[in-house]
Amino acid sequence: MKYLIKELRRHSARTIASISGYTISTVFILLVLSVTLTNEKSSFGILRGTGTHFIVYIPTNTSCCVNCNNEDSKGSLVAEGVNTIMLTSDLIDSIKKIKGVRDAAPYLLYKLYEPKYNSDISLGGIDMNSIATKNNVCAVTNLIAGKFLSDRPDEIVAEESFAMAHNLSVGDTLKIYGGILVLTGIVNSGIKPGKADIYAPIENVRRILKEDLKCISPGFDMNIILVEVTDSRIHSQVISQLKQRMKYFSVSSYNCYQPASETMTIIEKASRLLAILIFIFLLIFSAKTQLTSLLERSREIGILKSLGWSNTRLSNQIIFLSLIQAFIGVITGIFLGFLIILLLNSNQIRLFNLVEFNFRIRIIPVLIVLTLTGGLIAGIFPIIKLSRSKAGDMINNFM
Repeated sequence: MKYLIKELRRHSARTIASISGYTISTVFILLVLSVTLTNEKSSFGILRGTGTHFIVYIPTNTSCCVNCNNEDSKGSLVAEGVNTIMLTSDLIDSIKKIKGVRDAAPYLLYKLYEPKYNSDISLGGIDMNSIATKNNVCAVTNLIAGKFLSDRPDEIVAEESFAMAHNLSVGDTLKIYGGILVLTGIVNSGIKPGKADIYAPIENVRRILKEDLKCISPGFDMNIILVEVTDSRIHSQVISQLKQRMKYFSVSSYNCYQPASETMTIIEKASRLLAILIFIFLLIFSAKTQLTSLLERSREIGILKSLGWSNTRLSNQIIFLSLIQAFIGVITGIFLGFLIILLLNSNQIRLFNLVEFNFRIRIIPVLIVLTLTGGLIAGIFPIIKLSRSKAGDMINNFM
């Protein structure tokens, strides 16, 4: 160790240059990772949840998939403009067991012709506490007037387009679906696969179908299953698994998860490529520094070999010198990078005025491993040259 320290001091200019190379590379890698990880966190938070929902149902060719005593009702369970059959709640548990499914919720969507409005009016029964309902149908965040649903049996909310078409306002009463319903709120849910004209809690819709419309069915659990996936990148795999298990189901999903998944993949690959390129430059610089060191010390190493020093002993010296310089460089680079990030953030300096630099503790082990690996690999090249050279040749070449 004394020899190593003496060697580092004796060639201080070369040592400083080598350490500076590791320091600069470490700072660049730190800044790149700080930006990309922050970008991934903010961007992925949005992209990961883009298009991660779909609905599942079984279509049928019958006009009414439940037997109704009221023949004039002309009602039917529907999904995506087609008639469907009733489903049982045990299917929810089966879908939740599929890997990648974040949540699944029941949905009861019924369409009924109302002569007063001279049109079909769709009523959606929702589970208000489900994330799958929020992304597939509607939620309190979509409210634009009035209040959202409660447990009261006569309360409903309506889509803004439906309310405007029939000149409805909050507080109006609607004589539809065999009873009187009070419009407590208006929502604009946007483009959703389970969109309806009016909404009510699913228990209230079940009661309306059974008691007010006198519909007879073995169960009123649901006719649609709302599904939410954990990540847009596995959206298609989840749908494939579901179709393999339940072949008779039809799945309806917007394809916006595909560009979101592709964008995340591009961001990940670009970040990795940039970090790899910086690491390669670090490796090339380190190898060049070590080779230069070997050439400068050629006569000295040749003398040591002639005195009986083995290639292994000399190689260990080169490796240890390289690792010491790399370690000092990476520690200095981490400290310097931290100060730079702190200075940038304190002055609110952003990359492209959008992305901020965030120093993350978990990056430190990665930087240390990368730099030491670079130092280790860089030491291999002069070792190969050393092992192939004879002591006399090294002395003569220097002279």
